[in-house]
Amino acid sequence: LFSGEGFFINRISGVGIFFVTSLGAIVQRNLKEGEQWIVDNGHLVAWTCSYTIERSGGGFISGMHAKEGLVCRFTGPGTILIQTRNPESLSAWIAGQRPG
Repeated sequence: LFSGEGFFINRISGVGIFFVTSLGAIVQRNLKEGEQWIVDNGHLVAWTCSYTIERSGGGFISGMHAKEGLVCRFTGPGTILIQTRNPESLSAWIAGQRPG
């Protein structure tokens, strides 16, 4: 588990229609050749471009004391689908809506 969220990848291939769900809306980002985009792993839905996984935040000391997670650095060409909410922020929002 990274930054309180699971980071499991399912690979889908073939011809046809594929449906995905998300927390919040899905935003599509189309990357041009060589263009890079960094996304927190809690907001990822799907992608077609190459990526590397990196630790967010500062160095060793901040890593010991700060709440850090992982991010994915995507490099185009390709498409990234990003959800507008992550599990942690959705839980916080729901908790804030409860009466009393």
